Amino acid sequence: MSIASPSPRLLPALSRRGITGLSVLSGFLVVAFLLAPNALARTSVNTENVARVFRGGFVTYWRSGDSRFTGDLDGAVTYWFHYHLVKAAVSVLLLLSLGLLSAVLWNAFRRSGGRVRAASATGTGLLALVALVAAMANVQGAAAPFASLLPMLTSGSPRGELAATLAQVQQRLHDDPGAYGRTSQPLDAMVSQFAVYHAVLAALAAAVALAFLAASVPAWRTLRRSAPADRRVRRMAAWLGGSSVVLAFTFAVLVFANAKNALDSTGALTAFFGGPW
Repeated sequence: MSIASPSPRLLPALSRRGITGLSVLSGFLVVAFLLAPNALARTSVNTENVARVFRGGFVTYWRSGDSRFTGDLDGAVTYWFHYHLVKAAVSVLLLLSLGLLSAVLWNAFRRSGGRVRAASATGTGLLALVALVAAMANVQGAAAPFASLLPMLTSGSPRGELAATLAQVQQRLHDDPGAYGRTSQPLDAMVSQFAVYHAVLAALAAAVALAFLAASVPAWRTLRRSAPADRRVRRMAAWLGGSSVVLAFTFAVLVFANAKNALDSTGALTAFFGGPW
């Protein structure tokens, strides 16, 4: 999302063909985001069977008492890592494309005004924000793919061996929350991965919050220095500065929530599995 209007010297106005090109590129990247991850990451595991493979592999993993990933579990985790890695890369490219397009449109609005330009710039900025969130989520998933797969264990209504295994996990969490490494290597690995999963998102959210806060400064400076008669520039600066501060606060809340879970990953994992019986 563009926070401050770019300098014409740093960002020359693009022709209509250039804007069209960025729009087409962004559309292509959206399609790639939806289709490329599974196409590039799939082996014997893909989006259609990853949940089933992971569930079966997890039951075997829990029974083994070993923290190493083998068999179906290793296949599911490896696939999920590559899947999120591809998605993260495409998300970053999409963010760059939409961010540049939004900046160009805001620059055009500052020069010439127009409701269509303002609406286009705002809409593109919101899409860039979606791409940013997608990039963060997929970096998080690639950093801790095992933890990212855990929701597949509890989705729907687990039955049979999986239900019995999850009951054992819950019971172990409830009975001995301070001795994971001594009692269950798989549970110790789950707690560790859960901590990494939340720590990564906390770090990403902190960086984004600081970036939005810093980006609001030139907008407020523009608002303060612009002439009262220059209403278009003042409205734009107020909107960009205000939205940047709101977004910075929103991501700061995300930092707090995920940092708390990272520091108490055992408690977070217990809550994730439904708490003690």
